[in-house]
Amino acid sequence: MKKISFTLAAAGAGVTLMAVPAHATWYPGAWPQHAYTNDYNGEGAFQADGDWIMANDLGEDHKSTVTRWETDYGREGECKATGGAFSGREECNYDFAEEHKVRIKVCLRNYSNDIGWENCSTWTPWLSISTGNA
Repeated sequence: MKKISFTLAAAGAGVTLMAVPAHATWYPGAWPQHAYTNDYNGEGAFQADGDWIMANDLGEDHKSTVTRWETDYGREGECKATGGAFSGREECNYDFAEEHKVRIKVCLRNYSNDIGWENCSTWTPWLSISTGNA
């Protein structure tokens, strides 16, 4: 079953309701910048307040969810949820330069046989580190 979210957009005097895939939508709330693996078994997010990256394993597939990140000034890294499916999100705290940008992508990885990255999302747009906005 595909996850669907709804986005409201003002269109002149009326309001248009559009359905879009969840992995293509930025969510309001505490973790506003979300991305999902292309099979929806992994979730990642960026929160500007505190420079947090999150990884959450949503699939019983014996793979870990990894949120990969990179900045526009050359830093890169990953936040790994290795505790198993539905064991709670992993929250990784970084100290990014506030005047720059970051982007994330979410992948699955089987560390027991190290077969590499699987089912990766596309990179998010570049996000302001200070505000989280694209």
